[in-house]
Amino acid sequence: MRKIRLGVGQRISLGYAIALAIAVSGTVAGFRIGHSYHQLADEREAFIRNEVELLHRLQTGILQARTHQQQLIPLMENRKEYQHEYAHLLHHKGEIEHFLRELKTFIAKESNWLGEVDSREIPKFFQTYNNVPSLYFQELDRRMQQIQSLNLVLPKDIEQAQKILLEFTNSQLALKYDGISDDLVSIIEDCYKEANKAKELSQESSSIAQKVVIGSILLSVTISILLAILTTRSIAHPIQRLTSVARRSTQESNFELQVPIERDDEIGILAQSFNQLIASVQKLLQQQQVANKQLAAYNETLEQKVEQRTEQLKEKNLHLQNVLEELQRTQLQIVQSEKMSALGQMVAGVAHEINNPVNFIHGNLTHVQEYTQNLLDFVQLYQQYYPEPIPEILDEAEAIDLEFMQQDLPKMLDSMKVGTNRIRQIVLSLRNFSRTDEAEFKTVDIHEGIDSTLLILQHRLKEQAERSAISVIKDYGNLPWVECYPGQLNQVLMNILANAIDALEESKIPNPQINIRTDKIDSHWVQIAIADNGQGIPEAIQKQIFHPFFTTKPVGKGTGIGMSISYEIVTQKHGGRLECLSTHGKGAEFMIQIPIIQNR
Repeated sequence: MRKIRLGVGQRISLGYAIALAIAVSGTVAGFRIGHSYHQLADEREAFIRNEVELLHRLQTGILQARTHQQQLIPLMENRKEYQHEYAHLLHHKGEIEHFLRELKTFIAKESNWLGEVDSREIPKFFQTYNNVPSLYFQELDRRMQQIQSLNLVLPKDIEQAQKILLEFTNSQLALKYDGISDDLVSIIEDCYKEANKAKELSQESSSIAQKVVIGSILLSVTISILLAILTTRSIAHPIQRLTSVARRSTQESNFELQVPIERDDEIGILAQSFNQLIASVQKLLQQQQVANKQLAAYNETLEQKVEQRTEQLKEKNLHLQNVLEELQRTQLQIVQSEKMSALGQMVAGVAHEINNPVNFIHGNLTHVQEYTQNLLDFVQLYQQYYPEPIPEILDEAEAIDLEFMQQDLPKMLDSMKVGTNRIRQIVLSLRNFSRTDEAEFKTVDIHEGIDSTLLILQHRLKEQAERSAISVIKDYGNLPWVECYPGQLNQVLMNILANAIDALEESKIPNPQINIRTDKIDSHWVQIAIADNGQGIPEAIQKQIFHPFFTTKPVGKGTGIGMSISYEIVTQKHGGRLECLSTHGKGAEFMIQIPIIQNR
């Protein structure tokens, strides 16, 4: 029979496979044992937790019913509170019956998990107090029927009723009913002890699993050490001889040396491959000498080609950089347009949703004012013909401060009407500003767009902690309606006004002010001028404010795209002009000029 010979790699693999198998099998066995114990402990603990919860609920119902029954005695004199307390007692009676049934069902269903305490104490508890709650409440119902036959308005009958309940409270049946709670306390304490045993079992399962895993790992480590020693003897020495020949070949540049082949395993194959490698290297060295001569000739022309290629790459990089900047500018413009479109749709939707309930409130306020005035006139007429009402009416009139109410209620309704009018104006301004349904040219009132934008920015114009309120001076001319993109023109007004507010906040002057002037230049053009009295814009910066990505604001506050988009909207979309006139220290003024009728 032929003997099977294993190579070095196969022997090492087999040995380590055995060590790994021992470690894995030991680990799996340890975890399975630990999981089994742990699962058993968890199920036992879950059963005890549910059992304790039912026992607690039953104990709580017993105590609360007993407490409410005892509270009935001092509450006899107050019939309303007496009936309220008795209703609570009946409620807890139902709870006790429900919890008893649920506890019996739970014990019967989970009988497999009954421990020493459960199998001994709970059946004894049910046997001792099985009919006690029902008898307790039957006797209580009988005594309550006796009390109902009495007249609880009379002191004598109240005393008799209290005596009936007091006798019941001190009866042997009531005392036995109290014993339910005491026995439940003992059973619950024993259940907690059982829960602690379950936790100890869970901890013990982890310890057992840990011991099994550690033992298997130690065994596999011992086998690995033995394999390492054997590997060193069978591999290290032949490799040392192979390394010695390799070192001599490189140091002496002698590629005629050969390693003696004494084995037919992986080490022998490695020695044979090394001998072939030395022969290949010797052949490659000869070829390299020929290639070096060819490479020297090629290097002379390569430098010229590299210089030409480098110049071409520089030109392409410059072109790509310009394209990238244009792409970034276009991308930001698209994002800004999408943001304004989304903002306009959201504002229009919110304005529509607010407008409906506000119109409903505003429309009904007129009727409320009319009805209120009618009621007040009726009260005055009543006071005129009945100047001396009964004491109860006088007390109520004084309690509600009728005279002040007659004076303040019309004022309050007037204030509410003013408030709804204000909300309607804000909603109208929001809808005018958004203009989401006007993506084409439309003839509009320029002043309406300015007023809507100012109303939206009103919160920024108010007095702040670091500056005074910004006053807006309007000098509107007699403008015709202008053909334009309303939403985009409102965006330009918003950008310029927001920048003016930012400039006034930075300058911190005592009387900040924004002037808005509109004029009709001629029969074809109109002009909008927006000026502030801030610090102004230096001349060097004025030349760059309409350039994309240029901003003087700190990082995170400005993108440098707002004025660039505004310039594009005015000049390209409307065929107009946008200019900045400023003297440093004397404020800045932006001039918008657009044609009245667009030339399509």
